[in-house]
Amino acid sequence: ESARNADIPAQDAYANVYDAYIAPGKLRESPPVLGAASAAKDLAEMLRGKKRGENSAGYKDPGLDPFFRKRLECLRTFLNQYTDSRSKTYGHWGASALQTAVGLGRGRYCVRTMCQMARQFIHDRTVLPVNPFGDWNESLLVNEGLSSGLQLFLQEEPDNITPERVKAYLDRPEVREEYGITAGISLRTARRYLRALGYRYGMPTKGQYVDGHERPDVVYERDHKYIPKLKKLSERMRFYDRDGHPVFGPYHNGRRVVVWYHDESIFYAHDRKRPRWYHPNASKLNQKGDGHSLMVSDYVSIDFGW
Repeated sequence: ESARNADIPAQDAYANVYDAYIAPGKLRESPPVLGAASAAKDLAEMLRGKKRGENSAGYKDPGLDPFFRKRLECLRTFLNQYTDSRSKTYGHWGASALQTAVGLGRGRYCVRTMCQMARQFIHDRTVLPVNPFGDWNESLLVNEGLSSGLQLFLQEEPDNITPERVKAYLDRPEVREEYGITAGISLRTARRYLRALGYRYGMPTKGQYVDGHERPDVVYERDHKYIPKLKKLSERMRFYDRDGHPVFGPYHNGRRVVVWYHDESIFYAHDRKRPRWYHPNASKLNQKGDGHSLMVSDYVSIDFGW
C-alpha cells in the first residue's frame, strides 16, 4: 500500500506540474480562496436562477443565451477547481485555470482569458462576459453622416435606385477618405444596406384610381336593367359543357340568341411596371395615361369567338 501511494504525486508536486506552463508575472498572484469561493457561489446562483417561491423546490429559468451561459459555467468550474479542498489543484490559481482549459480542450489563451475574467468577477460581480456575436462586422450605416449622404445621393435619381449605385457611392475616393472606409462592399451587402434604409424591391404602387363602376347611377343601371335583360336572353342562348361541347335543348320564346360582347383595352406607354428598388413612403400618384396610347377593341362571342 505504501509503495502504491509513493507513485501518486503529492498535491504540491501535482500543482507544480501545471504551474510550469504558466508564465511568471502578476498572473501567478492568486486571489484569496475565500473571495473566490464566494464568487463561485454567486455564479452557481446566477446559473441556477431564482426560486419560484418560498415553499417551492424549483427555480426560474434565468434566460441566459448559450454563449453567456457557457462562459459562466467555465468560470464556475475554474473557481471550483481553485476553492474546493477535494480538488487536486486546490489553492493553486494557475494550475486550476490550466486544468479547466484542458478539460475544455483549449490552450493557454483560454487560461489567460479565464484568469482575467475570474479576477474581474471576484472584484466586481457586475463585470460579466459580453456576447460579441453581431458586433464584429458593424454596418457602415451606423454613421449618421454616411447614411444621410447615401440617401441624398440615391434621391438624385429616384427611378434608378440600385445596389450598383450604393456600391459606386461608397467607392468614391472622397467618401472613403471622409469616413475612413478601407475596403469596398459586395453587391449583396449593398442590397442589405438598401433594405436597412427602408427600400424594397418589387413593383412600386402608384396609388389607386377611381373609375365610374361604383357610381350610384351605374350600379342602378347594371342591377335593374342590364343583368335582368341578360338573364332573360339567356333562356334562348346556347351553353357549353366543361369540354367545350354544346348543350342542346329547347329554346324558350322563339329563336336562339347569339350575344356579342364588345371588349376594349387602352395601353399607355408609361403603364408598364418594372420591378425596382423603391421606398414605400416615397411613392406618388403618377398621372394616368401619360405617354402615347394604343386602343385595341373587338367583338367576341361564345359561339363564334373573336
